[in-house]
Amino acid sequence: MKYEMDVLDVETNKKRRLWIENGKVRYSEINSEHSGMYLLNTDQFEIVPGKVTLDHNISQAYLDGTGTSYVKRLLLFGFTSFVNVIEIDHERSFTDALMKSRNSLLTCPLDYVHAIRLPLSRLTDSWMRKIKLESIPIIFFSTDSLNQLEGMPWKRLLEGMFPKRILLVCEASPTVKGQSERQEIHQAWKQIVQENRMNSFFHFPPSGQAISPLLAKRIGLFPKKGVLVMGSDADYTMYERYPWEEQPIKLPDVIALKGHIVKAGKQWNLDQIEGEELTSIVPEQFLPIQDVYRYED
Repeated sequence: MKYEMDVLDVETNKKRRLWIENGKVRYSEINSEHSGMYLLNTDQFEIVPGKVTLDHNISQAYLDGTGTSYVKRLLLFGFTSFVNVIEIDHERSFTDALMKSRNSLLTCPLDYVHAIRLPLSRLTDSWMRKIKLESIPIIFFSTDSLNQLEGMPWKRLLEGMFPKRILLVCEASPTVKGQSERQEIHQAWKQIVQENRMNSFFHFPPSGQAISPLLAKRIGLFPKKGVLVMGSDADYTMYERYPWEEQPIKLPDVIALKGHIVKAGKQWNLDQIEGEELTSIVPEQFLPIQDVYRYED
């Protein structure tokens, strides 16, 4: 499927024309007319790149038979791809839990990456190597205490993921009740990250919020997801423009996944739209030099 459309650049307040072909943005600036190319009329619409969010429940929704309706809710909020979190307590459960999650999402039309959430006390260099081999780009770990965090063999764990720079996100365990103790853990993790030059992010947004461009770069999702630039996937939503006093609840009138229109008005067409687990991304690949040691927005 090949077509053009004009998009308003919010930074310059100027229109730029996108050429969509085979599900990707081929060119971000087109100065001449292309014979036979269909021009999508976007004059009455605001076009927004598809967003990425964290999600804990979509795998279970598919296992329960409600996956399609769950995906539609994500799309209506502008999320066209997601980070799927798998909770695992023991290394011995890793392979089975990952296979179960992968199988549950075989018919999901959205692209995604997997993330693992585990107790820090159970993280070993052998488990780290398994996570690397399975192309998991994010590890969330919870810690019960400052001593536990500082006592981990971080250099050996980092050697286990080498040369991949998996994003590591530290969370205080729910058992840590005191605010001062939680703050101490947060400050200690900052120091560990900076001393070991890790790939991390200090305030990962919760489910239902979009990840930022900086975080997308740290994960390795930029520029494939979350933007409409040359080489990105053509995931976007279109919102009809209304006078301010007539503005209804803001839901997209048109939704596209990889250039294919999956919603127009009230009509949905998710049939034969195939999502995939993104396993070939490279964390920090497009991170500019000034952001190499910036770990929060």
